[in-house]
Amino acid sequence: MKDYIMNRCLAVILLIFFGTHVFSQKIVTGTVTDETMHPLVGATVVVKEAPSVGTITDIDGKFSIEVPAIGETLVFRYIGASSKEVVIGEKLIVNVLLSNRQELEDVVVIGYGVQKRSDITGAVTSIKVDDIKGMNIKSIDQSLQGKVAGLNFIQNSGMPGAGSSIRIRGGNSISGGNEPLYVIDGIPVYESPSSTGNSISGLNTISTSDIESIEVLKDASATAIYGSRGGNGVIMITTKKGKSGDATIRFNSSTSIQAIRKQYDMLDAPQYEKMSNEALVNAGETPFYDETLVPVTTDWQDLALRNGLTYSNELSISGGDDDSKYLITLAQFDQKGIISGSDLNKFSARMNIQQDLTKKLELSSNLSISKVNTNRVSSTVYSGMLSSPPNIPVYQPDGSYTKHYMYKGNITDFNNPVAFMNDFVDYNQNFRFLGNMFLNYKITENLSFKVLGGLDIKESKRDYYNPLSTISGSKVGGSASVSSGRTETWLNENTLNYHVESGEHKINTLLGFTMQGSRYESLRAASQGFSNDILQMYDLGAGLAPQSPSTSVSDWGLMSYIARLNYGYKGKYLTTITGRADGSSRFGKNNRFSFFPSAAVAWRAIEEEFIKDLNVFSNLKFRLSWGLTGNQDGIGSYPGVATMGDVEYSFDGTKVPGMIINNPSNDDLKWETTAQTDLGIEIGFFKNRLLFITDLYIKNTHDLLLSVTIPASSGFTSALKNIGSIENKGVEFTMIATPVVKAFSWDFDINIAFNHNEILDLGGQELIVPSNSAPNESNILIVGESLGTFYGYRTSGTFDSWDEIRNSSQPSAQPGDVRFINKEGTSNIINEEDRYIIGNAQPLFFGGFTNNFSYKSFDLSVFFRYSYGNELYNLNTFTLQDLTGKRNNTTAVLDRWTEENRYTDIPRATGIKTSNIATDREVEDASYLRLKAIQLGYNWNPKRFKELFQSIHIYISGENLLTFTRYSGYDPEVSSYGSNVKMGYDSSMYPSSKSVRIGFNLTF
Repeated sequence: MKDYIMNRCLAVILLIFFGTHVFSQKIVTGTVTDETMHPLVGATVVVKEAPSVGTITDIDGKFSIEVPAIGETLVFRYIGASSKEVVIGEKLIVNVLLSNRQELEDVVVIGYGVQKRSDITGAVTSIKVDDIKGMNIKSIDQSLQGKVAGLNFIQNSGMPGAGSSIRIRGGNSISGGNEPLYVIDGIPVYESPSSTGNSISGLNTISTSDIESIEVLKDASATAIYGSRGGNGVIMITTKKGKSGDATIRFNSSTSIQAIRKQYDMLDAPQYEKMSNEALVNAGETPFYDETLVPVTTDWQDLALRNGLTYSNELSISGGDDDSKYLITLAQFDQKGIISGSDLNKFSARMNIQQDLTKKLELSSNLSISKVNTNRVSSTVYSGMLSSPPNIPVYQPDGSYTKHYMYKGNITDFNNPVAFMNDFVDYNQNFRFLGNMFLNYKITENLSFKVLGGLDIKESKRDYYNPLSTISGSKVGGSASVSSGRTETWLNENTLNYHVESGEHKINTLLGFTMQGSRYESLRAASQGFSNDILQMYDLGAGLAPQSPSTSVSDWGLMSYIARLNYGYKGKYLTTITGRADGSSRFGKNNRFSFFPSAAVAWRAIEEEFIKDLNVFSNLKFRLSWGLTGNQDGIGSYPGVATMGDVEYSFDGTKVPGMIINNPSNDDLKWETTAQTDLGIEIGFFKNRLLFITDLYIKNTHDLLLSVTIPASSGFTSALKNIGSIENKGVEFTMIATPVVKAFSWDFDINIAFNHNEILDLGGQELIVPSNSAPNESNILIVGESLGTFYGYRTSGTFDSWDEIRNSSQPSAQPGDVRFINKEGTSNIINEEDRYIIGNAQPLFFGGFTNNFSYKSFDLSVFFRYSYGNELYNLNTFTLQDLTGKRNNTTAVLDRWTEENRYTDIPRATGIKTSNIATDREVEDASYLRLKAIQLGYNWNPKRFKELFQSIHIYISGENLLTFTRYSGYDPEVSSYGSNVKMGYDSSMYPSSKSVRIGFNLTF
């Protein structure tokens, strides 16, 4: 009785709020089901005339709502289904059927607008919030793994906050950027990876809890609207918005535990000393270690590794009415890495507001701030925990760290990984403000004008200190530095949109003018020679050897004109024509402007009567597109201008400052241009419960920005020019199915992509060893081959006897040495001419597949990711199987060549090594199948606690729990350098982890 009275009072208050009088009320009940009569749990039921009055369906799909006198219509909504309106009239029982899959009516975010999926003429893939459940996502880019056909994601490092490399339909550039353009709530953002895989991703500053949807634009029809920045694909990120109705509060919390996925099996101390003595003897020297003693083994991996721990908490409040909607979110994320001393702390806040100022004028804003703090461990830790000799103790008898050890009677320096792990400081602070505000004025029913202003401010600060307790720090008396950087990017967009539907014709046009500019400033101060480690980098003046300070500044600007025409006839013949003219400050004065057009047509054959009469298809659509896009990223702000740098001259014995030209100017320098053709086919069966999407494409990128050698008489050794071309062609296939939609439901999707990458031209040269080549010059650019090609010597086991050596092309070899293959047509002595292509980092195909199951209140999601045919150059093998006895090796060297063990591929131990050369011994098959994520959840909608909260979702999930691969390293999913030229290298990286997470989502 008490609840009844309270509900009555609440209804009266709501009616008064909306300026009405209560004459009569009615309680409407019913059930919401899908097309197979399966009850829909959590569907919303709202009174259209009073949006604050609403409820959700229970576990049986049932609802009960008290409708005020003004209520005439109920609005039913469910995720993934079309909303439905039902006029109540005198009805007291309303049963509603909602289709649980309305793919053709989904609204897709595209460049500078939205469009119905059925009207899309380009290759666009959408990822919704539900598509990434089960994944312990730490940054936006991670949510794309295996979810989009043609998008290849590679994690550059397992360190908390580390960046990644993303390639959409292959890499287009050699010297330029290859990362896609991100557009976050309308603001274009390019995230350039560092040259090392340990860089911090700028996308970490965006909370994943704020994401509503992600659209990946792949073909030229979809990306040409971004012109000179669309060549590598575009990723549109849309954050959540408020909705009409009572305030809804959601709280999400989770905790996860991480552990290393696998460890290297390393030699223990006795095994190491035996191998070291053997290497000395084979080099003609005297054994150093007494093998009758049993030395204590120091397990450096166990000392460095730990179980990681992650906490995540998110709170959001949303609500509003027809004229005003709001969403406020707060998120906090903490991660302690699996190597001691590494961690990440992130806090973010967002406020999205939509306000109808008048019937014609709308004001919206999306504002976010974030702060990300990271502690990064030195790379010495994760290289040293493998290669450090196991017979060296961590500490000396006096309690100090070991910094030297005896070898062959000499004192040898030692980079103690534990000292670096505990005392080394590399603290990074990153602050970001990202926001926009726009006014949209509806001039007429069909014509609107939008003005948007955006601002992206990034500030970073790095505190660095190499202490006296490390060998490298002690040599300079401690080394400290403080550096900071600030980037301000502003954006102004002015667009006019006209939309009209007249009979069988539908026209949508877009005209716009945009401007964007950015300025970056940095400064750095450093000092050395400290008396102790107490103040670290907080008192640079205490150092006896201050370093020269440095500052820098750079800026760039972009001015653009955009136009797009979408035309549809009878809903089945569709055309899109797009054009963008870009003017960029980055290029030579003769090529500042360029035009990027595209055109696409689509035929929705399903709308033809002769197709409908077949009663076979529920969707049948053909797409064809062509266009030009560009690339201006990854080359700095002044690639075509002769920049100046400082230098010191000696004048009469006195040092004086001066200036020199750093690089030559190139007035004709322009952006790389990609021409892309795409043919797409979409086929649906059984009311789209089975969908097939296939795309065939070919991309040709010409005018590559490539650094080439020029005559030294010019005063320079190299210059950036537009030469060469690269081709990517391939096929993408996606299948989406919902086999079962009853009490037990099951849906799945699978995608696979094949991409062939080929260098077509290198400016007349057939072969180039890049100036920033990988170690051992193991990477190369060759016409007719792909990017990511490994170059080196082929091997054929080891020499077994002196007779084999006498008849070989290696007369200076000894039994047990590696046997190299002599290339036909070269000299009889192994030299540089005997190098072959020894591998490639490009996969033959890759993709992912997801299965989602639900039964009543339970749900299960299982997501696999895979890659086949790609190889990795394992630089760790080069180090950890060097058999010199100077560093620890893996247990694989226990099978090394000896007089008693002649038939093996592992060479003999010797302190005299051949020069650092690349061989196929370091190249490994890195194909893998990985259980990327699995999540089991339970939805609870308790009637007894309805006044406290609406629902709670409890779940347990795992990530990277199983990986099937033949790769011997920590992880087959790695690329140390994050570069197209040096792709596919594994070099002393922070190892990846597997994790288990528990959490809950609570809705009030």
